[in-house]
Amino acid sequence: MIKFKKSPNRNIEKFILENIEDPIVVVSFDQEILYMNNSAKELDVLIGRKYFLDLITYPLTLPSIKENLSTKNIFKEINNNHFLIDAFPFQDEGLILLIKDITRFAELENKAKREGIIFTVFKFLSEIFHDMKGPVGGIKGSAQLLKEDPEDTELIDDILYETQRLENLINEITLISKPLNLKLKVENIHKIIDKSIYSFEKQYPNVKFERYYDPSLPDIMVDKEQLLRVFTNIIRNAIEAIEGKGKITIKTGISWDKIYSPRGNNIFVQIKDSGKGVPEEMVDKLFLPFSSTKKNGMGIGLSSSYKIIKEHQGILRYIGDSTFEIILPIKQ
Repeated sequence: MIKFKKSPNRNIEKFILENIEDPIVVVSFDQEILYMNNSAKELDVLIGRKYFLDLITYPLTLPSIKENLSTKNIFKEINNNHFLIDAFPFQDEGLILLIKDITRFAELENKAKREGIIFTVFKFLSEIFHDMKGPVGGIKGSAQLLKEDPEDTELIDDILYETQRLENLINEITLISKPLNLKLKVENIHKIIDKSIYSFEKQYPNVKFERYYDPSLPDIMVDKEQLLRVFTNIIRNAIEAIEGKGKITIKTGISWDKIYSPRGNNIFVQIKDSGKGVPEEMVDKLFLPFSSTKKNGMGIGLSSSYKIIKEHQGILRYIGDSTFEIILPIKQ
């Protein structure tokens, strides 16, 4: 059985503190250094006294510290060095600071981000060219046949269809890369949703659309065409998720979300499909450009939709259970 001494040897305590690898500093509220272990002394020499004093006095300025609360993971950048500080009240005299130098981790993170950007650009170009191959191949084939039979109007329709596909692809990419100029007008949200649904109903007879609209919703200021694009993107994704056969439910109402609409001054639109939902590993990447749950998808539709809703000062998010939710302000 382990027994503890009632009065531990102070030399043992000092030995432990002096041999901890992370810097430990006790600083008074008057900004005087009351104690430093060996690692703290080394850090003082390494970054210089001026920067060291800036580092250890920074926590004293925080509101939580002034309220005598322990505070962890305080981030501070000093002369291109990155630190995390844990601060604990020391009696009524000051603070005990545990300092972690995370400079190396920050450098590795930045390196990973740079490499990630390069990879994303190459992936982006590869997928653009892949997506363009289909329409370009269709146009080329139709043009060759049209050369043999100039009177075949169906071939002209095929060329126009493939050209439209290319134009849509270019428009989506442009939307992501350029700022939006919204043309806001007072609109009825249900009419915009219905217009989007109408474009799919005849094309997908095996998809059942269920509407649960709140008739009391006020009209709101939106860009009708941009919002129509958002609903079209999300509904198209829902149809693809259920492989053209199943149920899509659209529900509207006043949002009382505790974070985004605690005063009930927003509306919500929820679009739910009867599919399996978004894989857990993709949830955090859903709205990033060029991330897609589809095998050959580019992930542009949801990314552009996210941007459109954000420009409307709203929220687009996936809330689980195969459901996307849009929150839009009633007044702008």
